[in-house]
Amino acid sequence: MNSFGFRHEPRAHARGAGCFFALVLLALAPGCQREEIQVYNIEKESRSSETRPNPHAGQGHGVLPNRPRLNYRTPAGWTTRPPSTMRVASFAIAGDGEESADVAVIPLPDMGGRDLDMVNLWRGQVRLAPIDAAAMEQSRSRVPIGGAEGKFFDMAGPTSPEGEAPALRVMVAILERDGLSWFFKMTGPDALVQAQKTAFLDFLKSVEFPADEPAAPAPAATNAGEGKPTWTVPAGWEEVPGGAFLVAKFNLTGESGATAAVNVSTSPGDGGGWLDNVNRWRGQVGLSSQSAAEINAATRALAVAGTQAQMIEMLGTDARTEQPARVLGVMVPLPDRAWFYKLMGDPQLVEAQRARFTQFVQSVKY
Repeated sequence: MNSFGFRHEPRAHARGAGCFFALVLLALAPGCQREEIQVYNIEKESRSSETRPNPHAGQGHGVLPNRPRLNYRTPAGWTTRPPSTMRVASFAIAGDGEESADVAVIPLPDMGGRDLDMVNLWRGQVRLAPIDAAAMEQSRSRVPIGGAEGKFFDMAGPTSPEGEAPALRVMVAILERDGLSWFFKMTGPDALVQAQKTAFLDFLKSVEFPADEPAAPAPAATNAGEGKPTWTVPAGWEEVPGGAFLVAKFNLTGESGATAAVNVSTSPGDGGGWLDNVNRWRGQVGLSSQSAAEINAATRALAVAGTQAQMIEMLGTDARTEQPARVLGVMVPLPDRAWFYKLMGDPQLVEAQRARFTQFVQSVKY
C-alpha cells in the first residue's frame, strides 16, 4: 500500500488507474464546465489480468447512453446553471464579496466499491491527508436522497500555511441506484458551505427519480404547422385556435362550470428568461413581482425531452375575471429557443389536472 491507500500495481496499470481517478476528479471538480473528456475510454497499457474490459467504450466523451432524469426543488439563493455533458444539474451559490460555492449532480456508471479512493481524492482537494477504510467508515453518515438512503461525507480543510487561501469544505452525498453512482457535491469556502448545509440536505430530500415511462400511444395531436412539436393530448382537453401569439391552446372544463386553459408558446433564444416570464404570470393573477432568489426557491426541475425544464406554481386572482386562479407554468430551454406551457384557471380544476398537464409537457417531441 502506498501513502494514499492505493495498492501498488505494475507501472502500466497504475498509470491507467491514476488517469481514471484524475479524470473522475475533474468531472466532480467545482466550477468545471468543460467535461468534454473521455472518462471511461482509457487505453490499456498492458495485458494485466486486473485491468477490466471497458463496457462504455465507444459511447463518446463520458456521455451515458440514456441520460438519467432527475427532478428536484432548487433552494433559495442557488443560481441554476445549464446542465452539461456530465452534470445533470449544476448550481452556483454566492457568498460575501467574491466568494462562491459550486453544487454538481453527476451520475457515473461502474463506480461501486471505490468510496475510499474517491474520499481521499476529495480530501486532497481540500488539503487534507488521506485516510484508511476504518477512518472513512467512522466519518460517514447517512442522509435521505429521493426516498432512499445515501452516504454522506463532510470534509473541511485547513487554511494555507501563509494564511493566503481560506479553508475549503466539501460535502458529498452518494447514492447507488440502478447501476449508477449519483454524486451530489457542494464545494467552496468553509463558512459558506457550512451555512448552506441545511439547504443542501433539503435539496437531497427533494430529489425525485422519474420512473421510465412506457411507450406513449400515437399522439392525439400532431404537427399542424411548421415548427409545431408533437404531443399526446389528455382526454377531455379541447384544442381551440390559439391566436397570433400561441402555438396551441386547449380548453378544460370541470364540475360546476369550472374552466381552465393550457397555452403553448415559443420564443427565440431564452424567450426573456425564467425570471421575467414567471413575474409576467404572477401579474396575470394579481401577484407582485419576486426576486430571482424567491422564484428559484419555488421552482421545481422537470425532465422534458432530454433536458431539464423549470416548473412553478402560483395562486392568486385572475385579473380578467376577478376569480381565484391557479397557474402551473413550465419553461423548456432548447439550444435555439424556449418553449412555454401554462395551465391557468379554477384552482380545484388546475389541481385535478396537474398530473395530466405534467404528462402532456413530458410527452412533447420537438
